[in-house]
Amino acid sequence: MRFSVTTVLFAASLASALTIGKRQTTLPACAQTCYTNTSPSPCTADDVACQCLNINFLTPLIQCVATSCSAEDAQTAEAAALATCKAAGVDLTSSSPLPACAQPCDANTTSATCPAPADPNTVPDVACYCKDTTYIQTIDTCFKSSCQGADLTTAEAVGEALCRAYGVDISSAVPAA
Repeated sequence: MRFSVTTVLFAASLASALTIGKRQTTLPACAQTCYTNTSPSPCTADDVACQCLNINFLTPLIQCVATSCSAEDAQTAEAAALATCKAAGVDLTSSSPLPACAQPCDANTTSATCPAPADPNTVPDVACYCKDTTYIQTIDTCFKSSCQGADLTTAEAVGEALCRAYGVDISSAVPAA
């Protein structure tokens, strides 16, 4: 379930700020309109972490902002979005939203049932990975042996939010820390 940060970074940062756009008076009106007209499904309206990782929501949202907002307004929306995602536990300012302790788990855990993309710049079939209970339990075990405290909480929360963004609830497959 490799994170393609290049693909997700701006998109996720924009969506997160727009999620709370009604509460942010500094968010440009053009970005608020784009958010209102883009469905975050399968994420709920209040699940910011899920929206920050939902490429199927973010792609049309970014396209709308790119065509509806000035460069300055798009930058304003992006800055607000990065802060909002970070507050929701999804830090998109680094190469991965996972804490450093969890990144080797993501890079080195494979699925017996989900094909890895031939091109490393291609986003894998995340839903397949999320539905693979063995993969989820293996990566969670790795998180628990590699991370502690807030880092463990963040790693598990990001993983769960990513799966929710692809319509898969993994909470029953992941035992509490």
